Amino acid sequence: MRLRFSQLLISLGSFGFVLGLGMLPAQAQVSNGQVAALVEALRQASPQTGNANDGLYSDWQIMGANIPRWSRSCLGRELTPAQFEADPNAARSVVTCVIRDVLQDEYRASNNNELLAVRRSAAWWMRGDPEQYNSAEISDYVQRVVTAYQQQEGRAAAAPTTPAQPATPQQRAPQDSDYDRYMRAGYAATQAREFGTALLYFRRALDERPDDSYAEQAIENVEDYQDSRAQ
Repeated sequence: MRLRFSQLLISLGSFGFVLGLGMLPAQAQVSNGQVAALVEALRQASPQTGNANDGLYSDWQIMGANIPRWSRSCLGRELTPAQFEADPNAARSVVTCVIRDVLQDEYRASNNNELLAVRRSAAWWMRGDPEQYNSAEISDYVQRVVTAYQQQEGRAAAAPTTPAQPATPQQRAPQDSDYDRYMRAGYAATQAREFGTALLYFRRALDERPDDSYAEQAIENVEDYQDSRAQ
């Protein structure tokens, strides 16, 4: 089973991160949409140094020292900074993997206050310390993240939906488990040919049910897809 990020604590200063993540009670579980919105907000708000040799990689401006460890834990394969930079899908998958646990941790720390959790996550991403979310030195950055996050959430809320008829007690399906959600997300990512993201979800499903044949087969299939594309 993959190591949890709580076992991979790192402190690298500005543009570095401290991974101190824990499990949350069910009421604090964040949604895939919230995670995706924060990932995109961090990308949009990422400060640019203007220096091509600044040691930061991808649209998220990640320090090179983080990349091999994060990619190994999230993707099951170690990427060099150059490989990470060259593969936007892999970069987004790794950031999503990290941010999912960060946001969950900050939800708990903020008593399930969504925007406070986002602010704390932004400070943690920039400084490695969520308690600095009110720091004057990074206040502009934190606000840019919050604004971009709200815009992403707004777009999701504005998406057209088809009104559904209330289900009868006989029609209501039991609540999905984490395994079910990860498998469904993995299949959707595979269909969209986002293979790095698919592997992330299938591996999380396998964490929920070790030795599960469906998750193992899904991982094998996606890895085969990736190998065939690389040839």
